Amino acid sequence: MISEIAGASWVLPLTFALQGISAVLVLVRLIRGPHATDRVVSIDALTLLGIGVIALLALATAEPMLLDGAVVLALVSFLGTTAFILMFRRRGRGADEKVTWVDRPPPDEPAALSPQPMEDKP
Repeated sequence: MISEIAGASWVLPLTFALQGISAVLVLVRLIRGPHATDRVVSIDALTLLGIGVIALLALATAEPMLLDGAVVLALVSFLGTTAFILMFRRRGRGADEKVTWVDRPPPDEPAALSPQPMEDKP
């Protein structure tokens, strides 16, 4: 290895292995779900792991230009996460997700405290 870091001969391969294990676990969460939001968080976590791998490659190969790619990937990941948030806000709750107390009051809550729909005023 080119890097001049103390312990680089064992630290960098260990971190690559740990990132690989983390990626496998995140892929399991991506496949199993069960909700769309779980999948979005998994995709976000995979991009963060990708940013970490790119940074480790920059460190291991002494190529600082790779860090520019990591910054670009971080920006694209941010834009993608923002787009997913907007999509979920417009689309609403999926059929597989439970209704929360905000939508329907719990049985022991008086009806006066439950949220009322807003009326359109002319």
